[in-house]
Amino acid sequence: MGKATKPGAPRKLARMLLPLLLCACACPDPTYTDFDIAAQPAASALNEFAQQADVTLVFSYDAVAGMRSQALRGRFPVDEGLARLLQGTPLLYRKSGDGSYLVCPPAHCNIATGVSVPPALSPSTPQ
Repeated sequence: MGKATKPGAPRKLARMLLPLLLCACACPDPTYTDFDIAAQPAASALNEFAQQADVTLVFSYDAVAGMRSQALRGRFPVDEGLARLLQGTPLLYRKSGDGSYLVCPPAHCNIATGVSVPPALSPSTPQ
């Protein structure tokens, strides 16, 4: 037979675990980021995206000159947020092994390992 527990032991354990359970329910999912980026020139939008997502974006100012980004407002995983931001531009992105992102035109983005705008977000796909 098992050991008898003290009468207050379950309550004490519950009091110790309660803060952990509350944090697990209340803490935001770290894989999602809140974005609030207005439609604007692509270079400015990409810089703002990098700051809000706390990621490194590498891109050529010359390659994005004259392009405008979509507005991005809401809570998204970084990859989806970047795809939405680039929607309507000819730009693609590729994530590197160190977690940084390369944003580039298709001819310079190494499509074999790159990630283009997902079909569900493609400008030619009705939404």
